[in-house]
Amino acid sequence: MPSIRFKRASATLLPLLCLISSLCTPLAMAQDVPSRATVQRTLDSLAKTETPTVSQQEDQKLLTSTLALLDSIDKEEAKAKTQAQRIRNLPTELNEISAKIDALTKGKSVEQIKSEYASMSLAELDSRQPEVLANMQGAQEALGAIGSQLTTLQTLPERAQTSMSRAYQRSQEIRSRLNAGETVSSAEKMKLNAESALLDLQLALLQKDLDNRTSMQDLAVKQRDYQSARLASEEQKLQLLQEQSSAKRLGDTEKTAEQTGELVASEDNPLVQKEQELNHQLSQQLVNATSNLNSLVQKNLQAKTWLERGIQTERNLNEQVQMLKGNLLLSRILYQLYQQLEAAPAIAVKNLEEQIADLHLAQFELSQQRDQLFQKNLYLDNLIAGSKDPVSDEDKASLAKLLDTRINLLDQLNRQLDSQLTNAISLQLTQQQLARTHDAIEFTLQQHIFWVSSNKPIDSKWLINWPTQAYKQASDWVLKPDWKHWRAQLLAVSVLAFPLLLIGGVLMWKRPILIEQQKRITKDLGRFRQDSQWHTPKALLFTLLHRLPGSLFILAGGLLVTYCGLLSPKLTFQITLNLALGYLVFSVYLAVMRPGGIAESHFRIPKAELQATHTSMRYLWLPLLPLIMLATKAVVEPSTLGNDVIGQAMTLSLLGLAAYLVFPISRARIKGEASMQKSIIAIALALAPVALIVLAVLGYYYTALKLTGRLIESFYLLITWGLIYRTALRGLELAARRLAYRRAVAKRDHKSQEDAEGGESIEEQPMDLEDVSQQSLRLTRTVLLVIFGVAFYWLWSDLVAVFSYLDSMVLWHKSEGTGANAILFPVSLSDVLIGFLMLGGAWSLARNLPGLLEVLVLSRLRLAQGTAYAFTTMLNYLLIGVGTLTALSMMGVQWDKLQWVAGGLSVGIGFGMKEILSNFVSGIIILFERPVRIGDTVTIGSFSGTVSKIRIRATTLTDFDRKEVIIPNQQLMTERLINWSLSDTVTRVIVRVGVAYGSDLELTRTLLKQAADENSRVLKDPSPIVYFLTFGASTLDHELRFFVSELGDRNPAVDELNRKIDQLFRENGIEIAFNQMDVYIKNMQGEEQKVESSSTALPPPAEDGKQPA
Repeated sequence: MPSIRFKRASATLLPLLCLISSLCTPLAMAQDVPSRATVQRTLDSLAKTETPTVSQQEDQKLLTSTLALLDSIDKEEAKAKTQAQRIRNLPTELNEISAKIDALTKGKSVEQIKSEYASMSLAELDSRQPEVLANMQGAQEALGAIGSQLTTLQTLPERAQTSMSRAYQRSQEIRSRLNAGETVSSAEKMKLNAESALLDLQLALLQKDLDNRTSMQDLAVKQRDYQSARLASEEQKLQLLQEQSSAKRLGDTEKTAEQTGELVASEDNPLVQKEQELNHQLSQQLVNATSNLNSLVQKNLQAKTWLERGIQTERNLNEQVQMLKGNLLLSRILYQLYQQLEAAPAIAVKNLEEQIADLHLAQFELSQQRDQLFQKNLYLDNLIAGSKDPVSDEDKASLAKLLDTRINLLDQLNRQLDSQLTNAISLQLTQQQLARTHDAIEFTLQQHIFWVSSNKPIDSKWLINWPTQAYKQASDWVLKPDWKHWRAQLLAVSVLAFPLLLIGGVLMWKRPILIEQQKRITKDLGRFRQDSQWHTPKALLFTLLHRLPGSLFILAGGLLVTYCGLLSPKLTFQITLNLALGYLVFSVYLAVMRPGGIAESHFRIPKAELQATHTSMRYLWLPLLPLIMLATKAVVEPSTLGNDVIGQAMTLSLLGLAAYLVFPISRARIKGEASMQKSIIAIALALAPVALIVLAVLGYYYTALKLTGRLIESFYLLITWGLIYRTALRGLELAARRLAYRRAVAKRDHKSQEDAEGGESIEEQPMDLEDVSQQSLRLTRTVLLVIFGVAFYWLWSDLVAVFSYLDSMVLWHKSEGTGANAILFPVSLSDVLIGFLMLGGAWSLARNLPGLLEVLVLSRLRLAQGTAYAFTTMLNYLLIGVGTLTALSMMGVQWDKLQWVAGGLSVGIGFGMKEILSNFVSGIIILFERPVRIGDTVTIGSFSGTVSKIRIRATTLTDFDRKEVIIPNQQLMTERLINWSLSDTVTRVIVRVGVAYGSDLELTRTLLKQAADENSRVLKDPSPIVYFLTFGASTLDHELRFFVSELGDRNPAVDELNRKIDQLFRENGIEIAFNQMDVYIKNMQGEEQKVESSSTALPPPAEDGKQPA
C-alpha cells in the first residue's frame, strides 16, 4: 500500500520537480553550453598532436560525444518548434476536421450517387473502381496511424513518468560531477553541459506533451471519426459501383442473347432451327458466365478490402504490443481484437480450385469449337452435306448469319471465361493471403493475451473497495429480456430442442429396463460360461443412457432460452453445452464409483475406497459447476473481465473450495500403493487450484479462468481414461482366465484318455492382474496412451502458441565462433524448458522404449541368448547420453569452451576414478564381446551362480542360495572365468563308486552301465562310460562318466544314479566297500582279542592280581 502511494505521488511530483529544476538551472550553466565551433576547434587542435596522451585521447572521445549531443540538441529544438507550431494550429485543425466531417455528412445521398453511376458507361465505371480502392486503402492506413497515435497519447503519462524520472536522476548526477571542481577537464565540462541542456529540452518537451495531451487526443478522435466516415463512404461507393457494373454487364449480355434469338426466328428449316438452338444455348451460357463474373468480381473486391484491413490490424497490433507491454490497456485492446476476429464475416469462396479447373476445361472446349469455325465456308458445306433435308439458298444465308453470330458469341464467352479465370485466381491468392494474415493475427493474440494481466492485483485496497465496486457492477447489470426476439427465434430453436426432450423422455421411460439389464449383467459376473468381455462395456453404456436424460434436458433448456436476451446467444449456448457435458461426465463417474456399482463389481475396487472417492467427487461438482460458467464467459467474452470484481471473488472462493475437496483425494492416492506417475498426477491435481488462485490474485484473471476450463476438460479426459483402461484390464483378465480354463480342460481330457476312470473336476480360480500377460498389458497401455495423447494435444492445441511467447524471455547468451566471427545467440526461457523436457523425454524413453522394443521386435527374432539384453542396455545408455547432450546444448552449454575443463577432469579421473573407469570400459567390452550373457552359469574365483544383470560398472550373479553377488566388471575381464553355458550347455558328470575286494568286476561294469542307460537325464550320445581306475586301500575304485544336456540336470542325475546303483548292487550281491577298522585288545601276557560288532563281553579280571586263563 505505501509503495503504491509513493508511485502515484512520484507520478505527480516528478514532472513538477523536473520543470522547477529546469527553470532554476543557473544562467551560468545555460551560458556554458559549448558552441559547435568551439568544440570543433578544440577537437582539431587535439587531432594535430602526433602522439596524444591518454588524457588527450579521452578528451577526443568526450568532444566527439559532445558534437553528437549538439546534433541531438538541434533536433530537439526543431522538434520543439514543430510542436509549438502544431499546438498553435490545434484549434484550426479541429475546425477543419469538423468541417470535413460536416461536408462528408452533407454530401451526396445514396440515390444521387446511384443515379450518377447509372448514367456512366461500363468502361467509366470500371475506371472509377481503382480510385475508390485507393481512397479506401488511404483511409485504412490513416486509421491505423491515428490508432497508434491514440495509443501513444493514452500511455503517455506512464512513459513520461519513467523518462522524466530517468532524466532527473541524470541531471542530478551531472550537477554533482560539475561541482567536483578542478578534477573535471574542460572537455568533460563541455560534454556534461551539452548533455544537461539536452535533458532540459527533453523535459520541457515531455511537459508540453503532457499539458496538451487532452487537446491532442480530441484532435486524434476527430480525425479517427473523419477517416471512419470517409472509409464507410468509399465502401458504399464501391458497392454501388459493383452493382451498376454488374447490372450493365449483365444487361449487355442479355441484350446480345435476345438479338441472337431474334435473328432467324421465322425460319422453319430443321437444320436452321438446330443451329439457332445451339446459338441460343451459347447465349444463355454467356449470361450465366456474366453473372458468375459479377459475383467473382464482388467477392474479389470484398476480399481485398478485408485483406487491407487485416494487414493494417496486424501492423497496429504489433505496434501496440511493443508499446503497451505490462499495461492493463493492452489486455483491453487484445480482448477487443480477439472478439472482432471471431466476429469477422466468412467471405471465403470454397472449391475455388475446382472452379478454376472447370474454367480451364470450358476454355479448352470453346477453343475447339472456335477452331472448327475457323474456315466457315468449309464448315457450312460439311453441315449442309450432312443434312437429310434440302437446303435452299435462303437457308444457306441464314446458316451463314448464325455461324457469324456463333463466332461472336464464342469470342464473348471466351473473354468472359478468361475474366472469370483471372478473378478466380486473384481471389484464390487473396484468400490465401487473408487466411495467413488472419492466422498471424490470431497467433499473436493467443501468444500475448495469455501472458497479459487482465485485472489489477488483489491487495488490501482492492479488498477495501470491493463492496463499492461489487455494488456498482451489480447495479450496471440490468436484466432486460428481449421477449420479442425470443418469440421470433422460438420456432427455429424448438426444432432443435424438441428432439432432445423427446429422446430424454424416451430414456426416462425405458429407465427400468436399463436397470434390469444392469442387474442381469451383474448377476452373470464371475460365472464362467455367462461372463463375457462385453459385459463391462455394456454396463457402462447402460449407465451412460441412464444418466443421459439430465444432460439432454439441460441442453434443451439452454437452447430454449438462448435468444431471451439475458446473455448473448453465443455465451448462453456455450455455457449450456459445457454444463450438459460436465453433468454427463460427473453423473456417469459417480454412478460407476458408487458402492455396489460397476467399480466394485467389475473392477474389484475396495468398497471403503469407493465410499471415500464417491463422497469427495459428489461434493466436488458443486464448485466446478459455477467455475465452468465463469471459464466459458472468460473465453467467449474476455473483454468483460476488466471490472468483474464479483467474478474474481467467486473464482477465488470456488477455487479454494475445490482445493479443499481435491486435497483428500490426492492425499489418499499419495499414501496408497500408487506408482510414481500416479503420485505425480495426484500432487499436480492438488496444486492446480492453488496455482490458479495465485494467478487470479496477481491479476491474471483471464489466464486463471482459461486454465480452469482446460483443466476441467482434462479432468474429464482422465476420468474417461480411467474407465476405459480398467475396462481393458478386465477384458484381458477374463481372456487369460478363459485361456487357463481351456488348458485345464485339455489337460483333463488328455488324462481321461489315459485313465478309464476319468479325471477330477476342475475348480476355476480367478486370476490376479499380475498373471495377465505383460505384453498384452503393455500394448494396451501404449495404444491408450497414443489415443489419449492425441486427445490431450487437441484439447490444448489452441494454447500451444502461448508458449512461443517464452522465446522473448532471454535468460543469457551463448557465442558461436571465435574472434571477429563470434556471433551471440540468445538462450530463452523456452529453450531451457525444452531442454528439461528433452531430458525428461530421454529418461522416459530409456526406461520404456528398450523393454517395449524387446517385447514387440527382439522377442520375435531368433537372437542368441543375451543379445537382446545387450542391445537394449546399449540403447538405454545411448538414449540417456544423446538426450543429456542435446538438452545441455539447448540450454547453451558450449562443449568447445569446456575442453580445458575436460582435460583437467581427465587427469583427475585417471588417478581418482581409475577403478570406476576400468569397470566402465570392461562393461562395454562385455556387452559387445559377450563372454558372459544374461542366464549364463559361471564360476569366478569362489563364486558360482547365474548371471542376472550386466551393468556398465558391475555384473550381478544369483548364486544357488539365491543370494545376489555383485562382481566388478574388471574382475570378469582379468580373472579366470568359467562359463558353463557359453557355447554349449552339455556337461560331463562323474560318479565314483568303490566296491569291495573280491567283487565281480564285469558284473559291476554292467550294472553301472545299466543304471546310466536307464536314466532319462543321461545323454545317449556321447554314451556313458565305466572305468576301473585304481586299487584302493579297501576298495576297487570305478568311475561312471556320462553327459547331461542342461546344467540343472547335474545334481538330479547324480542323485537318481546313486539310488539306482545302490538298488542294483544290493540285488546282485555286490558290496559297496567303505573304510573299515578292526580293533584288538591285548593283555599283559600278550594275549589279544578282537572286538566284534556283536558287543561280546570280555571275561572279568582275576582276583588277587591273577590274570584270567
